Amino acid sequence: MTPPIGSSRRAVLFGAASFGLAASLPGSLRAAPFDAAAWRRYAERFLLPEGRIVDTGNKGISHSEGQGYGMLLAVAGGDRAAFDRLWGWTQRVLMVRGDGLTAWRWTPDGGVADHNNASDGDMLIAWALLRAAEAWQAEAYRTAAIAIVKALAAGLLVEHAGLTVLLPGRDGFRKGDTLVLNPSYWIFPAIRAFAALPGGERWSKLAESGLVLLSKARFGSFQLPPDWMTLDASGTVGIADGFKKQYGYDAVRVPLYLALDGYRDPYYFRPFATLATHFGGKAVPATVSLPGGTTTQVAASVGMLAVYRLACRLAGIGGGDAVTVPPLAPDEDYYSTTLTHFSALAAQSLGIDP
Repeated sequence: MTPPIGSSRRAVLFGAASFGLAASLPGSLRAAPFDAAAWRRYAERFLLPEGRIVDTGNKGISHSEGQGYGMLLAVAGGDRAAFDRLWGWTQRVLMVRGDGLTAWRWTPDGGVADHNNASDGDMLIAWALLRAAEAWQAEAYRTAAIAIVKALAAGLLVEHAGLTVLLPGRDGFRKGDTLVLNPSYWIFPAIRAFAALPGGERWSKLAESGLVLLSKARFGSFQLPPDWMTLDASGTVGIADGFKKQYGYDAVRVPLYLALDGYRDPYYFRPFATLATHFGGKAVPATVSLPGGTTTQVAASVGMLAVYRLACRLAGIGGGDAVTVPPLAPDEDYYSTTLTHFSALAAQSLGIDP
């Protein structure tokens, strides 16, 4: 059964003071775990002077996703100079396609290695620009964001099986009358920000379709979404061929993005909480094969565990200590560290203990 659209969601979550810089939380909660000092530590690890975020777990490459995450965290950390370096490098190096979108992958030894875009990276960048425009009252950021949003809408939002959906990239995701989609590309707070722009009605429909698809994309004993899924012309959702048939490093962001947009309904968080508590909240596997349910021996990272702890609290499963999240290690990789910080920001915005 599909839950009501927008069920148990706060009406407005990410106002000017709510994303990362709130001065205090209710008395029974901890102080905000992400602040200017946390941003400086993040920047020291992953932001190079020229303005690119280094994916330390992936051969030191940079990509549009990392630029978007870095820009969002720079806004949360109140660091406009770093934001401008990030945005400047993104414009100079990645915005070379000619259609207003970014090439998704850059390598230190070869430059832009794949000119296809990644829609989630473009969305994160545009959302960061909108947040920067609000934080620093800079209309140029808003103008740049609107241009990216329009380019995304023109090339990546499509109508299929009665739904408005988002192609993961301009090329390679149409297989006859079947689309290949990525559920973690539904970045709900960004989508809501885009829907609030003039002419943003299709983005509202995209948010609605995301909830419908998440109700259908539940596979295996834990009822988890796959990292990559298909949607055929009849509206049937499946697990995509050509990718690892698993839940894992991509789809772990599904509950994170729902929480960042203020969703609280346990329906959305229960599969992820059930997975985490099944393994005792410590030795949670990084991936689960779908639909079979075979798990890897690779353990979930600190960042993934932070997402699971958030999911457990919102699902009401296992109590506040259902998942043990170790401190970030000095050499914690880019993706795990990023997930940890965004989980903390989501908890802060929801007013729950991180």
